[in-house]
Amino acid sequence: MSRGWNFARRPFHDDRPVWVATGVLVLAGLLLLAANVRQVATYRRGVADIQASVDTLEARQHKAEARAQAARSALSSYRVSAMAEESRGLARIVAERRFSWTMLLARLERTLPPLVGVSHLQPRFDKDGEIWLDMQLIGKGAESVVPTIAALSKDPAFAQVELKTETTGEPGSAEAFQFTLSSRYDPQAQQQQQPQPHGARR
Repeated sequence: MSRGWNFARRPFHDDRPVWVATGVLVLAGLLLLAANVRQVATYRRGVADIQASVDTLEARQHKAEARAQAARSALSSYRVSAMAEESRGLARIVAERRFSWTMLLARLERTLPPLVGVSHLQPRFDKDGEIWLDMQLIGKGAESVVPTIAALSKDPAFAQVELKTETTGEPGSAEAFQFTLSSRYDPQAQQQQQPQPHGARR
């Protein structure tokens, strides 16, 4: 039998305890829900802080690794540069010790024109072991310069021949005309053989 809604009829039913209990349960549920939400928020903030700390540490680690790599590269470059400098210094020493004045003078005697003489020779050795010559020569006049440069340029031992200075002395002097040439010198270069006349014996 269904219950009617006439509250004036006996017996009376007191539903207040039920509503009170329901309210208490709902309030407890809301409090628990608020506590859970607060804990979740706190957890998420903690996770975010930890992630930020991890990101900061990783960024510091990457920077430290980059600095270490740069330091290693700089050290390696310095070592390579030092070794290259030492190698060039050794090449210069080897070139100085292998230099032969006799070979140079014989080469110049075969190469220079007949009326051109040598007044002064000054070899220079660079760091790569290359030899450069400063040659002060004596000729009859300015017309001696072009044949001399041409003769030296034809010999593979002399390269980058360049005229530096020209000096005209007193008339009638044995050193009436002097000129200075600079040239790179390769003592290992083979001198070109002069072509033999047609029909000459071998």
